[in-house]
Amino acid sequence: MMDLLWEGPGAASGEKELPTSTKSDEELAKYTVDEHLSELERTVLFLNGGLGVQQRHAIANLPHIIKGRGRSAWESLAGPLKTALNRLDADAQVEAAEVFVQITRERLMSPADLQACLLPTVVRHINKEKSEEETEAWVSALCELIPVLDKETLKSQVMSMALSKGDMEDNASSRVICARILGACAPYLTKDEIERSFFKKAMAMCQDVDYNVRLSMCEQLPHIGRACGKDSALNNLLVELFELLKDEELKIRVAAFGALMSLLESIPLELRRLKVLPVVRQHLQPFSLDIVMQRCVANHFGVLLSGMKKELEREDLMSLHSCYKHFASKSDTELRRCCASELVPTAKAACSLDPNVFTEHYSDTFQHLSMDSDEQVRLSIATHLHEIARFISKDCCCGVLTRPLVALLRDESSAVQAAVLPMLNTTLHHLSASADRRDHLVHEVLSALVDMEANCGRNWRIQVHLASSFPRFHEVFSSEQIHDHFLPMAFRFLSHSAAAVRPVAAEGIASFFRHCKGEHQRAEIFLRLVREFARGRSFPQRAAFGDVCFNVVKRFSSRFVKDWFFDLILDLLYDSVPNIRLQITRILPSLKQIIRLPEDVDLLERLNNAMSNAMTDNDRDVSLLARQVNDSYKRTPVRMGASITNTLGSGAAAFEIEDRRKEEEELDFNLTPEEMKEMKTELVGAHKRMQPRASAPDGIRFPAANKKLGVEMSRSGGLGLKSGAGVGLGTVMAGRNSSKADEGGGGSVRSGGHGLGSREGRNSYTGSGGLMKDTG
Repeated sequence: MMDLLWEGPGAASGEKELPTSTKSDEELAKYTVDEHLSELERTVLFLNGGLGVQQRHAIANLPHIIKGRGRSAWESLAGPLKTALNRLDADAQVEAAEVFVQITRERLMSPADLQACLLPTVVRHINKEKSEEETEAWVSALCELIPVLDKETLKSQVMSMALSKGDMEDNASSRVICARILGACAPYLTKDEIERSFFKKAMAMCQDVDYNVRLSMCEQLPHIGRACGKDSALNNLLVELFELLKDEELKIRVAAFGALMSLLESIPLELRRLKVLPVVRQHLQPFSLDIVMQRCVANHFGVLLSGMKKELEREDLMSLHSCYKHFASKSDTELRRCCASELVPTAKAACSLDPNVFTEHYSDTFQHLSMDSDEQVRLSIATHLHEIARFISKDCCCGVLTRPLVALLRDESSAVQAAVLPMLNTTLHHLSASADRRDHLVHEVLSALVDMEANCGRNWRIQVHLASSFPRFHEVFSSEQIHDHFLPMAFRFLSHSAAAVRPVAAEGIASFFRHCKGEHQRAEIFLRLVREFARGRSFPQRAAFGDVCFNVVKRFSSRFVKDWFFDLILDLLYDSVPNIRLQITRILPSLKQIIRLPEDVDLLERLNNAMSNAMTDNDRDVSLLARQVNDSYKRTPVRMGASITNTLGSGAAAFEIEDRRKEEEELDFNLTPEEMKEMKTELVGAHKRMQPRASAPDGIRFPAANKKLGVEMSRSGGLGLKSGAGVGLGTVMAGRNSSKADEGGGGSVRSGGHGLGSREGRNSYTGSGGLMKDTG
């Protein structure tokens, strides 16, 4: 082992020898690019003489350059690009073809320019001897170009090239190219043009000795058949297609069956019954089919049933249902995935014939697939669960739907759970319409949702989807179930979850607040919102309350908002944290819409004062947003008396009608006198407790509380605010989450809002004397 040790210079001392060679001046000059070159000039330079990686980068950048400069950029690049493409390897050729596809697909030039600039290059590379991968890439680029070509160019350049490659003397790859191009051209030609130019050629290629050519023709027959219409040409095409269904190569039989399914709608009714139906019956015998053909049939169950439902007899339908169930229960994972993805189109077509067919023939398979061992199968069922629910009859919806729903909600895969949740409201709506064993089964769903929330940990995506379902939970779950299980969950989301979860949880809490019917529940929710969030000592708590207020304004009547939330919202507009003021500023137009004159003249004045103060706020973000919102605020009409002013449009009339409906529904808000007194006391107390934050010299002043709550308004001092007036803080620490007043420090009074003496940090707030600390 000692002989293997290296004993070169420096080995004894343990030093590592460093290379001393450097790049020569010639090498440095070769790889140096003038930084003042424009993007177009740099691309031309790379294409002309750059390294391979530079040339590939230049080609990948072509869409960006052409998008900005159009055809003029192409004219500058055409020559260098042609030279570079002649030298680049196969991978770069494929990338270049993909760039051409992108330019065409995004229409970065006009159709005439695409034809003039790209077509010659594409045709030239198709005609060259290249690898199969390169040729395929350039043929794909040509197929993408064909829709933008004029018919004369299509015939003279594209079709002539394709036909020249279709001779039997040419190699098989040339004939495959011919088939691909003819199929791509067919939709843009008339039936007569197809018959005159290449129909016989295409039919002859269906009998080609090379199976790759026959396979390619199977893929093109649907395009040619739809272009030919329902006449003799289609009959001839079907003859060839039925021959391909008997081909010795399994791949060709599979492709031919797929082509037949694609052509079903184009085949006349009589021809479907006489020619196609026997073929379909043959393929509904699962035990006689190869597994690959079984997958193909499973992938087309929906198309087959919807396209042949008028021709299929009762025995045929029973065979199809049995075939589907057989495929869905097999051990082949890919086959079960095909069945899961086709469940919705198959059930839709079957239920159009018999509304009860899903319950009779597919419910067991549906439940089996929802608990499949393969995650992709369960994921497919979870994604389409809300659609499947539509096919289940109301009488047995709970019995059929609940077990799969509970199983998917309890699934070990978070991806499956996340797939169920976005449309959970729709699924629950179908569940709530059923009456059989409803209470027991709803309890199972509730337990599954509670367990999901408990086990999701910090997976905020699951929490977002779950919280987004809260607004419609009242349609399924009782008020007691919501209060005992989902309301605490919503408050946890509002207090401790990620920022993306809080606005959705706030909407859920507003919905629970709106629809709860249990005794003392509304008072409990309101008091908790005020005590823990409106008066919260941290920025996220007050921000969460702002989200709740936004949803309360949307969901409740104007009278309710004015009585219970108007003062709380305006108090937040004078919060020490700029982000809170930003959040509340967006609500001001909605608050103006709930005002009705003359009874709310005092509220309107306070609201106008708040808008003026926000516009002149010393925080530039708040003032900028307020000026933007002010345009909408000024256009928002004020309601007059018991009706709408003549200047209001249909939108305002709809708002008035909706507001009256909400007010009528709120008549069942039965609060006891004790609850009413406690809520009003808490509301007044919340307003007064906001004042210590502003009690420091030159602190923030707050508007007077609503007269309805017994707090006297001030016009000239005290708690009152005049338009455009505000008091500043001495020192504000930089940071967006909270602010800190300079203890004992005084800032000058500045017009409009919260004068900010300096911006060194906004990570905590402490009023004069340390009255409050905001940890943000």
